[in-house]
Parts: sequence; structure tokens; C-alpha cells
Amino acid sequence: MRKNCNGQFFLLPNRIFDERLSPNEFIVYSFLVRAKDSAGQSFWSVPMIAKSCSMCASTCRKVLRSLESGGYITISKRFIGGEQKSNLYTVNKI
Repeated sequence: MRKNCNGQFFLLPNRIFDERLSPNEFIVYSFLVRAKDSAGQSFWSVPMIAKSCSMCASTCRKVLRSLESGGYITISKRFIGGEQKSNLYTVNKI
């Protein structure tokens, strides 16, 4: 899973097709793979992920929880100045 230099495409592991993800899980997982940095992390807000994946925020939250329970991602709360900001999403290797 790496990005090329000019950012025109990203790679998904072939194994993802054997994982039996729902269509929404596949879309959000793919988005997080595309959005992650070199450490495998991104901190997009749920509304922005939902908008980018053409789904409502509540569906996106359910999908994120499902991906976390399946071990595909790890969700960590981010605090800046004592306030919780957007979560930190780490894409786990499958």
C-alpha cells in the first residue's frame, strides 16, 4: 500500500477482496488508505470522510466502528489544548 510520487493513484492489497467487506466498508477503507500519511495515519473528520465517500455521517460512524472491530483500522482520540479534535485513524496491515 503505497502512493506513487505524483499522487495519481494508490494501491490496495489484493487480499482486501477476500475480506468480505460490505460496499460501504470497502469505500471507507479505500478512502483511508488513500488519505493516510507515510505512518499509515490520517485525521480527517467524520463529516469530511462521509462527504468524500457519498454517505451520511451516521453511516460513516457505523462503518468506522465496524472497520475498527474487524481490525482493519485503529481509532484514537486526538486532544489539542484539552479539547477533543478529529480522531486519528491508523490503517492496519491486513
